[in-house]
Order: sequence, then C-alpha cells, then structure tokens
Amino acid sequence: MALPTNRQEFKDACMRQLGWPVIAINLDDDQIDDNIDYALSYFADYHFDGSEKQYYKYIITEHDFPDAIHHVNIKNGGIDYSNTDTVTVTSQNDRGEGAVVNIVTDNNGTIVEATVANPGTKYGIAPILTITSSTGSGAVLEAELGGYVELPDNIIGVVDIFPFLNSITNISNLFSVQYQIALNEIWSLSGVSLVPYYTMFMHFNLIQQMLVGTQPIRYQRHKNRLYVDMAWARVKAGNFLIAECHKVIDPDEFRDVWKDRWLNRYATALIKKNWGSVLKKYAGVSMPGGVTFNGQQIYDEAVNEIAQYEAEMHDNYALNSLIYIG
Repeated sequence: MALPTNRQEFKDACMRQLGWPVIAINLDDDQIDDNIDYALSYFADYHFDGSEKQYYKYIITEHDFPDAIHHVNIKNGGIDYSNTDTVTVTSQNDRGEGAVVNIVTDNNGTIVEATVANPGTKYGIAPILTITSSTGSGAVLEAELGGYVELPDNIIGVVDIFPFLNSITNISNLFSVQYQIALNEIWSLSGVSLVPYYTMFMHFNLIQQMLVGTQPIRYQRHKNRLYVDMAWARVKAGNFLIAECHKVIDPDEFRDVWKDRWLNRYATALIKKNWGSVLKKYAGVSMPGGVTFNGQQIYDEAVNEIAQYEAEMHDNYALNSLIYIG
C-alpha cells in the first residue's frame, strides 16, 4: 500500500502494524487520536523536519504599547447587564487617560465580551474598571496592559527580532557610514583588498552593540506572548515587528509529514502502550477458544520501543544545542 498522505491513512497504517484488522485493537478512536497528537507534538519539538525557521511579520497597534490597555479579562460576567451600560476606566497613577471599553451581553444579561474601543495612554498601572448599571450586578472586569505582541499557536520559539532603529552601518540611512562609503568610495574599493573594509565594519558593529545594543525579548510558548523590553517610544502604531522564530510544520497542509518513518514507528509504539495498558486490566481472563492476551508483555514491549525511538530522535534527528562555556 502507498505511504500515508493524511491522518486517517496514517492511523490505519499504525493499526495494521499492531495486527489490525486480523486482531481487534481494543481502543477507542479518541484514544488513538490522542496518541497520534502526542507523537506529532514530540516530532515538532525535536525533529529537524518538524519545524522550520520563519520571519514572522507583525504590525504594531495602539493596544500593544505598555501604557495602553491591551485587552480586558472577564473574571465574572454577572447578570442583568445591558449592552448600553457604561464602563468607567479609572487610572491608578492619575496620568492614564483616553481608554474606552464596551461590553456585549447575552440573553441573560451576562457579559460575554469586553472590547477595547480605545486603549488610551500613559497607564503605568492597569486601570480599575467599574460598570454603571441600573439592573446588573456581580460582574468583575480586569484590564491588562500591553508591552507584548501575541503570536500564533504554531510558533514554538523566538530567537530574535529585527532592530527597530537604523544602525550606524545601515545602508538605508542616508547619513550612515556604510551609505557614505558606498556612495563615495565604491570605485576605489573595487581595486583593493576588502579585508580592511570588512574589519572596519565588524568594529562598527561592536560599537553599535556596546553603545546601543539590541532589544531584549522574552517569549513563553504556552502564553504565545512575545515581550519586548525596550523604550516603546522608539516605535509607533503601524510599524512592523519582524521576529525570527520557529514554526511547526502543519501535516494537514504539508502531507509529506505523514510519510515520516520515525513518526510512524513512534506513534505505533504509543498506541501499543495504550493498548497494553487496557489489556493489563484483564490479566488471566481467557477469551473464547482459550486465547489469553498478555497485556503486561505488550505494555513492556511498547515502553522499551518508545525509549528506543526517543533515544534515536535525540541522537540522529534532533538539532544539537549550542553549548557556551565561560
């Protein structure tokens, strides 16, 4: 049979390796899918073909600034509120101003959505939100300030971001050293060694790093937030933020993922372990015809296979981590 090109074919291939349809595999479809999802997650985390480098482009909005309201969390939706009720935004540092928050309610008057129509500015601390209503009660809204950008779920790591400010060696800056040399000295350089030129710009980059530096970033994949620790006055709404990151390969879009041999063997071992775990509960019970399943043996074999495949992953397929000494 041809190699699998979608999830169902991949699932069937794993099941056939365990003896299906000659032998009944006593697992629900959801249990099989759970094991396949775990195998895909492990594949994306460690296999060099499970993710790819990407330069993610994001347009900065007014909500992203650290002194503006990014979004509102609904801690308690309350009851008997109306869409026309007013949300009062009270600054805790007496400087914040301009924020406007609107609410959306369901048929019971419970707040189901709180939208930030205007994020405001100069909020050093998250402001207090209170709702003026003649009938509603019990609602609790909490404002959260910006200072970060939200990234898609399929991004699992961020390496760096492109600098926002022009450096002294940026050729797009009319007054940069590189632009002026390219403008005035390019013909002279064509007949001499480029070693001094290259050394000079390495020195300029060192000066740039020491005096200006780069924007420190913080990223946690389970929050999907990229924090940029900088003076946000450097940028304005509409500027681009470009992040160098790693993106998971979607097997539903790029179907060659389902053909990966290691992924197939690892998913099969996970399903086998789950199957053995179920059969262990019926140890010693004879099936029709006197057949007895040894669930413990199936389980132990699967555990050993999983350990073998994970070791194979780290030895042969995972990218080596850089080790810094000193």
